[in-house]
Amino acid sequence: MASSILVPLAVLGLMIRRNLRDRRVRTARLWIYPVILGGLTAVTVARGPMPGIGAIAGFVAGAAAGAGFGYLRARHQQLSRDPQTGQIVSRATPLGLILIAGFFVLRYGLEFFTHTRDLPHALGLQRATDAGLIFSTAMIFARQWEIWRRTRVLMGEGALAATPQTVDRALDQVADKE
Repeated sequence: MASSILVPLAVLGLMIRRNLRDRRVRTARLWIYPVILGGLTAVTVARGPMPGIGAIAGFVAGAAAGAGFGYLRARHQQLSRDPQTGQIVSRATPLGLILIAGFFVLRYGLEFFTHTRDLPHALGLQRATDAGLIFSTAMIFARQWEIWRRTRVLMGEGALAATPQTVDRALDQVADKE
């Protein structure tokens, strides 16, 4: 049991460390974090028995809500471009990290708690936390996609700061040219 929790704890530690400071946005690497988190979520969900129709519907609803929340979270993230180096810097909000860490802790805590006791509704609780993990993974996928989209505009237009409004204006100008 202890070895099965070490990998998620290590990933959470890395996530916390990365989220505590401004980060340079590397557009070529935006896909790595969602793939790692998606893999961890898939492994975690796959550890249980095959989910029923209700659980699958909950997973789909969690993914849709997570994608919407991730998009909104990225829209409220501040991106800026250093005029000397041309590097794009991102300032994240801690809300997403809190959600992801909370779902992982809740999921593994429930698994530990339910394995030490014979609880009749343990699988339903685990499926609910699995839907939460899927929510947070979809949130990260959507967030990374929106950040990638916004950084492309910043790099192409040479803007000094990217608020959602300036990015939308730049995208509208590109669309008008086509």
